[in-house]
Amino acid sequence: MPSNRFPMGSTLQEYANGQALSDLKKALSSGIKHQNCEWCWKNEENGLKTHRIKTPRGDGLNSIHIRLNNVCNFKCRMCNPSFSTTWMAENKKHGYFRFMLDEATVKDSLLNEDYLLPLLEKNIRNGNLKHISISGGEPLISDAHYTLLNFLIENKLTNVTLGYSTNLSNLDYKGIDLLSLWDKFDHVNLEASVDGWGEGVEYSRTGFKRKTFLENFKRAYRHVQAINCVVNIYSVWTLPFIERFRKQGFHIIYSPCYRPQWCNPQILFQEDKNELLNTYSSYPKLLELYENFIDKEIEIDYNQFKDRTEIVQEMISYNKLLDSYRSTNFFEIFPQYRKYET
Repeated sequence: MPSNRFPMGSTLQEYANGQALSDLKKALSSGIKHQNCEWCWKNEENGLKTHRIKTPRGDGLNSIHIRLNNVCNFKCRMCNPSFSTTWMAENKKHGYFRFMLDEATVKDSLLNEDYLLPLLEKNIRNGNLKHISISGGEPLISDAHYTLLNFLIENKLTNVTLGYSTNLSNLDYKGIDLLSLWDKFDHVNLEASVDGWGEGVEYSRTGFKRKTFLENFKRAYRHVQAINCVVNIYSVWTLPFIERFRKQGFHIIYSPCYRPQWCNPQILFQEDKNELLNTYSSYPKLLELYENFIDKEIEIDYNQFKDRTEIVQEMISYNKLLDSYRSTNFFEIFPQYRKYET
């Protein structure tokens, strides 16, 4: 999600009372497509679902999304160090994301925000707040997450529904059995994040282990409602595996990767897109995804690139740079991309 490209305040109070939110509300009420919502607008134009459409609305604060902090044990190539402490530490060595070099490694939005917990309590007790969506980083390995859970449990606020976006890498943080804490809540819903399968997903999401994911998926099975898969140059080749979860009754969320542009599968050569089309031929949802997203022409960000060729070359140089720090090899995992190098 590109929401960090449009900051709307460094605290909840700045956000709630600031001019940025006021301008956004005014634009939406007037039918103006505000730039801060570009991700949703772009997806909806291509026939894809968004939170704006899926999330039920009502009076008051009935749903809230909390990005606890950027504590994360993964270094996903389609992400960036701003969302991962592990990658932030590495970036201070390779310096690819130069504008982040001076940022603090840990950016916590709960432990340093006195306003948040009382806000949650007030709105749960008055019957407005029904759903808290939690993300990170990776929320299940964050101290802030357990501060939040214990606060809700101790104050008997467990009737609220908790929703997570998680990589499912750890269900026993610092000896705490997370499943036993979740048992105290009426509803806990997980979106398990897995971007494709095979060696490709372990390459693109440094830290991801298929065995660990499947073990924890089995343990947390009763809470898993959906699989969230980012559709990028790494995952597109193994999406049929993700469709297996649909056959087991899970909802599949395909999240198009528009940025960074060098991870957007719209840059692929037509011969590779044709191969993907053949690979998807038995999967109606993947054919729909192909038509609505993958087979579209990329909208070039001319502030970064002068043409599509530059984006393709950035894809190669970017992955080679990370390979040199992670002891990996882009072309060994994705030999089809050798022809992209010039």
